[in-house]
Amino acid sequence: MKYILLVFIASVQLFALNIYLNSAKENSLPYAILHIISSEPIECYAQHLALDKKNYICKFKKLVKNKIDEKRLRLVDIDFIEKKDAFYIKIIPKFNSQIAPRNEILYDTKEVSVEKITKKSKHWIILIYKKYPFGEKGNTEGINFPITYDKYLRPFVGAVDLNGAPIAYAKSQDINYYLDIEDEFKNRDFESVVKEVDRTVKQYPNSIFKSDLLLYKLKAIDESIEKNISPISDRYTNDDVAKLAKSWMREFSSNENIAEVLFILVKNYLRAGSGSDVNYFLDILVTEHKDSPYTKKAILYYAYSLYKKNDKAQAIKLYENVLYSAKDMDIASTAAIRLANSKMNSGSSQEAKKYLLKVLNANKKYLLKDKPATIKLAVKLASNGLQGIAATINDLLLENINKGERDTKELLLKRAGDWYLASNNIAKAYDRYRQYKKEYKDGIYIDEVNKAIDRLFFKVKETNETKLARYYDVLISKYHNDIRDKAVIEKAKLFFKNKKYQKIIDMKEMLVSSDDKNSTVAKDLIEKSAIMLINENIKNGRCQEGVVLLESNSIDYSKIKESKKLFRCFLVTARYKKASALANSKLHSKKLEEKFIWLENSLKAYAKMRKFDNIIALKDDIFSLSKIIKKQISASTYRALFYAYYYKKEYNKSVSILQKIDEFWPNEIQNIEIYYKVISYAENTNNDFLLAKYAKKILYIEKKYKIYSYSPKVDFMYIDALKRLSKIREAKKIAENVLKIKLEYKDKSRVLYELGELSYKLKETKNAKKYFIKCSKTKTDNSWKKLCQDSLMLF
Repeated sequence: MKYILLVFIASVQLFALNIYLNSAKENSLPYAILHIISSEPIECYAQHLALDKKNYICKFKKLVKNKIDEKRLRLVDIDFIEKKDAFYIKIIPKFNSQIAPRNEILYDTKEVSVEKITKKSKHWIILIYKKYPFGEKGNTEGINFPITYDKYLRPFVGAVDLNGAPIAYAKSQDINYYLDIEDEFKNRDFESVVKEVDRTVKQYPNSIFKSDLLLYKLKAIDESIEKNISPISDRYTNDDVAKLAKSWMREFSSNENIAEVLFILVKNYLRAGSGSDVNYFLDILVTEHKDSPYTKKAILYYAYSLYKKNDKAQAIKLYENVLYSAKDMDIASTAAIRLANSKMNSGSSQEAKKYLLKVLNANKKYLLKDKPATIKLAVKLASNGLQGIAATINDLLLENINKGERDTKELLLKRAGDWYLASNNIAKAYDRYRQYKKEYKDGIYIDEVNKAIDRLFFKVKETNETKLARYYDVLISKYHNDIRDKAVIEKAKLFFKNKKYQKIIDMKEMLVSSDDKNSTVAKDLIEKSAIMLINENIKNGRCQEGVVLLESNSIDYSKIKESKKLFRCFLVTARYKKASALANSKLHSKKLEEKFIWLENSLKAYAKMRKFDNIIALKDDIFSLSKIIKKQISASTYRALFYAYYYKKEYNKSVSILQKIDEFWPNEIQNIEIYYKVISYAENTNNDFLLAKYAKKILYIEKKYKIYSYSPKVDFMYIDALKRLSKIREAKKIAENVLKIKLEYKDKSRVLYELGELSYKLKETKNAKKYFIKCSKTKTDNSWKKLCQDSLMLF
C-alpha cells in the first residue's frame, strides 16, 4: 500500500522560474522531490562528489536584478549565484539523490518509455532520500520499448485510508518528528527518543508513522535495559518492555516488523529468566517467521544463554544451525565467531580457525563493526596458537584504521609483526616491523622492533625470490614469445622451491599454454604440486579440496602417499566407486596386515554402495586373515555383515553376527538401528523372547544417550511381547517408564490404557480405575481413549 504525506512546500518566484519541495513516504521510507520548473528550457547537470554524494547546477539567462537569499532546508540547501553571463542555482542535497528531466505529462501520453538523455528541459526533478524507497533500482540499459496505457490515463480517486476516508495531512509535521526520532535513535540518544515518541504520538495519535515511532521507543528502552544505559534503564523494567511489546503486537498485528518485536520479547524474557515465555515466543518466531533475520538473532541470544548455563553442546548446535541457515551474512558471521570462541574455550583451535575463515572469506567487513571486540578476538586467537589468522584479522583492522587512532595503530603494527613471525611468515613480519619503524621512530616498542628486524635480516635477505617473482611478472606481461614462456616456467619453479604449490595450481592455464619445449616441465610441476596439495589436504582432513584437486588434475591413486586417508576422503565425499577401486587395488599387498586393512576398507566401500553379495564374498577372507595375524575385526565390518545378511533375508546368519557385536561392542549407540531391525524381525516371526531381549537393549541405549529415536514404538512392542510371555509386572514397569518421556496424545492414551489393563490383571483395581479415568480425559479422541472409556464399565 502506498502512503504519501505532503509535509513541506518551499516556493521561490524568479520571474518565470518556480522551485518547490515535496516531502513524502513510500514503503515506510521517507523521501523528497525538488521540482525546478521554467517557462523556457534550462540546463541542469550533476556534480559528482566523494562518497557518492552529488550537487546540481541549473543555469538560465540572467534575468534577476535583486539578490535572492540562499535557502537552508532540512533536506537540501539552495544557493543562488550571479555571474556576468548567466544566473546559476546550486542545489546541495544532504542525502542520496538523483536528477531527471520531466518533459511529458503521464496522464496526457498513452505511450510511456524511458526518457532520452537531455541537457535542457522546462521541468527538472531531484529525488532526495536516505534509502531508495521504490524497491531495487532497475537497469535501464537495453532496447527502449514503450509501454502503452490506452485506458485510465487519469486517476479518479484520491488517496484514502483503510476506512475509505481521504488522507489529508498536508499541514502535518509528524514526518519531521519521525525523521528527528530516527536520527536520535541512530545517535543512540535513547532518552530523547522515548520523550519525543511520547510527545509525537500524543500530538498525532493517528499518524501513519505510529507503528514505527512506538517501535523506536520499544527498541530504545530494550537496548537501554540490556546495556544498562541511564536514565532509561532506571525508569523502565523488563515488565515494561513486555507490556509495550505485547501492546504493539495487538495494535499492529499485521505489521511487517512483528518478527523484530518478537525478537525483543525473547531477549526480554531471557533477561528476566522466564524460560516458558522465552520458549513460547521463540517457537512463534521459528514456526511463523522461519527465515526472518530476527528469528536467527533470537536463536543466537537463546544459544548464548544456554552456553552461559553450561549447556554448551546445545548452544553449539544452535550456533551451527544459524550459521548454515541464516541468509543475512552478519548474523551468520556472529554465529561463526561464537562457534570459534567456544572451540577455543574447549581447546579446539583448528576448528575455531575453520569458522573464522568463513567470516574472513565471506564477510570480513563484519569484523569492523565492533573494532574493540575484534582486537580482543585477535589476541585470543594468538594466545591459542592461531597467530597466522590473528595477524590476518590485524591486517584488516590496519587497513581500516582512522587517522585519529594513532596509539591503536602502533599496537596493531607491533602485534602484526609478532604474530606473523610466530606463524613463520617472515616476509610479512619484516614488512610490518619496517612499517612500524618508519611511522613510530620514537614509539613505545621501538627497541623490541629494532631487535626483531635485526634477527630477521638474514632470513629476509634469503627471500629475494619475492622480487624475482615480481620480475617474472613484468616479463610475462611485457612479452608474448619464448621469453614469456620461460618466465612462466621459472616463476613456477620458484613457487615450487618455496612450497607455494597452490600458486602453481592457480597458474595452471598459463603453464599449459607455454611453449612445447617446456610442456613436459610444466605438466610435471603441475602434477607434483597437485600431489603435494592433495597429500596436505587429506592429511589435515580437508577431503573436499583434496579430492577435487585429484580429479581436476587426473592424478593416479598410486602417486598419493596417504592412501588410507585418501580412501577415507573418498568415503567422506561420496566417491564410493573410487573408494572401492582404490581398496581393491591394494588387496594384492604381500604384507598381511596391510591386506587385512584393505579387505575391511573394500567391505566399507561395498557397504556404502549396498553391494551385499560382495560384502558376504569378503567375509571368509577377512575372518581367516584375522586369525592368522591375530587382529580383531572392526565393529564396522561386523555391522556391514549384519546388514548384508539381513537384507539378503539370511536372518539366522545376521543374528549370529549380532552376537559378536553384542560381545565386543555392547550398548554402543551405533547398534540401536541393528537392534531395531532384530525386533522388527522378531515381531514378524512371533519370537517374543528375541524381541524382548533386544527391545530392552534399545531402551537402555536410549536412556544412556538420552536419545529417544525409537520410543515409544519400541516400548509398546516390548510391552506386548512381555504380556504374551505373561510377564505382567515387568510390562507394567516398562509402561510406567514410558510416561516419563514426552508423548503425543494418542501414545499417552495408549500407555495409560496399557497401565490400566496391566493393573487390572495384577488385581490392582484402584490403580486400574485411576489410569482408565486419566486416559478417558485426554484432550484428543482416539481408539485408545475409547477403550479406556469402555474399560471403566468394568467398575
